[in-house]
Amino acid sequence: MNFHRRLIILLLFVCMLFILISGCTFIIPDYGNYTVSYIRISPSFATIEVDTFKIFKVYAYDSEGNVIPIEASEVTWEWAFECPLCGEVAAIKPASGSITTSFTPYRIGLYYIYAYYQGKKDNAPVQVIQ
Repeated sequence: MNFHRRLIILLLFVCMLFILISGCTFIIPDYGNYTVSYIRISPSFATIEVDTFKIFKVYAYDSEGNVIPIEASEVTWEWAFECPLCGEVAAIKPASGSITTSFTPYRIGLYYIYAYYQGKKDNAPVQVIQ
């Protein structure tokens, strides 16, 4: 009985040692190895109410339609409204440095959310209702 217990403890020790030696490595993608063919905003269309917010996310794709990693610091976001002279009618946060953004409109109407990444752009219409 004592021999079995020592054997089990030894095996556990060896397993733990093996796990600690092999370790876990986090692989950071080499963004330079990917060629972005196009980007897409999700959702591609939204209907929301005034003074509420909607989260948008950008995805990048290669020439074969595969999703590829995005360097968040290179992403910028903008919005446009059907009335360019109407003043402050919406907010987008953050405007850059993130693959997601929060859009909050203050007036009803049709807005467009734009994402830019590595020379590519996409837009998503947002219909704002009362």
